[in-house]
Amino acid sequence: MTLRVFVLTLKVFILGMEKTKEYFKNTYHHLYNRGANQETIFFEEGDYNYFLKRLVLYKKKYSIKILAYCLIPNHFHLFAKQTENNKTIGMFVGSLLNSYTKFINTKYRKSGVLFQGPTKSKLINDEAYFIWLIKYILLNPSSAKLVRNVSDWKYSSYKEFFEEDTIIDKEEILERFSTNNSFKNFIEKENESFDYDYFRVWS
Repeated sequence: MTLRVFVLTLKVFILGMEKTKEYFKNTYHHLYNRGANQETIFFEEGDYNYFLKRLVLYKKKYSIKILAYCLIPNHFHLFAKQTENNKTIGMFVGSLLNSYTKFINTKYRKSGVLFQGPTKSKLINDEAYFIWLIKYILLNPSSAKLVRNVSDWKYSSYKEFFEEDTIIDKEEILERFSTNNSFKNFIEKENESFDYDYFRVWS
């Protein structure tokens, strides 16, 4: 490995981590990042699939629970729970973005950083916000007018809430609803009783 490649790799790893003192056991975090200069980070289906495969790998390695996710062409959202003090969200997301950036740079013969600075991490310490954050994340593709219905987007965890074989750890969310159908109705139906500005991340 040349010095230049090593420096770029180290820079990507550091940019993958949000500097925070809030990464402790049993804390919940809204993680999000987008392409440098708001450019595309997922170019085709294979890129989405690679990101999700690495997500599974590193969530197991660092004992991270993923409660929801959504990937759209120029950014991503994750709702994650740290379960151990010595395996942090920062380690998880740093490894994930470092691996994905190297994959994209190799595949498309690019170089340099892929993401816009450190991954942001918002501590979610009020359980009342859990279901609203899930809704906000899952509605991203329809809010961006990529699809009409939330169920039409392939690269989010929406359908996993109704399946057995899943990436997500959905129990903590579904236990807040009486039935799976009530969860479905909550996500898909309009509801103006919550101020989504609490979750909005970019102007």
